[in-house]
Amino acid sequence: MRNSGKWLLAASCGTMLAVMSSLPSQAEPVTITWQSTSLSEKQFAPLAEEIIAEFEAENPDIKIKPILVARKEDWTKFATAAQARKAPCIYRGDVTTAAYNGYLHPLDEFFEASGDDFKSVWPQDILSAVTFEGSLYALPVYAGIYAEIYNRDLVEAAGLDPEALPTTWDEYSQWMQKLTTDDQWGTAILAGPTTTTTRTLLSWIYSNGGRAFNDDYTASLFSKDPKTVEAIKFYLGLAEKGVAAPGPATINYAEQTTLFAQGKIASMRNAYWGLAKVLNDNPDLKGKLLVAWPPANTDQPRTVAKITAEMISSSCEHPEQAWKFLQHIVSPKWQTRAMLEANYMPLRTDVAEQPEIKNDPIVAKFLEIGAVAKTIPAPTPVWADVAGKDVVQALQEALLQPERLTEILQELDETVTAKLNDL
Repeated sequence: MRNSGKWLLAASCGTMLAVMSSLPSQAEPVTITWQSTSLSEKQFAPLAEEIIAEFEAENPDIKIKPILVARKEDWTKFATAAQARKAPCIYRGDVTTAAYNGYLHPLDEFFEASGDDFKSVWPQDILSAVTFEGSLYALPVYAGIYAEIYNRDLVEAAGLDPEALPTTWDEYSQWMQKLTTDDQWGTAILAGPTTTTTRTLLSWIYSNGGRAFNDDYTASLFSKDPKTVEAIKFYLGLAEKGVAAPGPATINYAEQTTLFAQGKIASMRNAYWGLAKVLNDNPDLKGKLLVAWPPANTDQPRTVAKITAEMISSSCEHPEQAWKFLQHIVSPKWQTRAMLEANYMPLRTDVAEQPEIKNDPIVAKFLEIGAVAKTIPAPTPVWADVAGKDVVQALQEALLQPERLTEILQELDETVTAKLNDL
């Protein structure tokens, strides 16, 4: 009996093993890759870790893999991968160019199925900025509204009034002279190889009532609009006057904020997110930052607002899971946290009305400036190439050969106009 019992037990165990082996194995979690320059920047990286951790806890069948990339390599890396059908699932970048090249998955079906509560918080003009040829290709995450930011301590040390910040080009020029010393400059000119260079330049052009393109984006006007030429001359002229930090050809967003945090420059043209990076680099500046309209040479000043959006690549094998993560990123909780901790200006209407955002005086100033800002990227598929390459090269040449500015701008118009029409 004892032997038969052993055999029965062995047979039973064998049957159980056979049954277990015939059952399907537990599926591996789906991996969603996420490429964004923000993931490697101090003000957002810790928050991104929390966003991912919460999402993965709520969705154990989905894993998020961050792809870290420098700003100057961002678009090239994404486009190269997209051409090989190996792009990351989620990308934070230029919607129109990516959509035109077929790098993106349309989101209309997902958006329409999300319900009225979700759809109603996105203003139509904001959605139009992430729409190409009638299809929605991204969710807006935040806006970068460009203002003029000053270091209160350096302003007061120069004998200037922090309650009467410059509003005109003449006043600004006088301030820059007084804010420049032996080891400090009034500001910085951006001519590094990223689209930030073009954004900053456009803010100067708009502050003079100038235009960079015609209304239907078929012609470049950098040399043709007198107000645009005047603005470029004034901006680049800050270098000739010695009030701008040296080495502008290597100065991008990150380098500018570092100079500001170190007290090497007294003012910078930057978006709201720049404040967070500065305070991460130098916490002693908390409460010492002054925000104002960019100085203007017109009675109707305008600045630039860059809309940043998250999109799903056409290479993504799991777009439904990627969409789920996109909704998580732009949820009210994380939009509010991103604004408070990373200085990313939210675009959902329900978030912008929350007291901790609406009643902040610095945020209120940015929103005031942004109310009449001109949004970019421009709605053309060649924007990334124009803004990150052509305009940058022209500025760098003009800084080296200021006497050739007219010729350089004419060459820029010829190059850009050809690209705008060769689609």
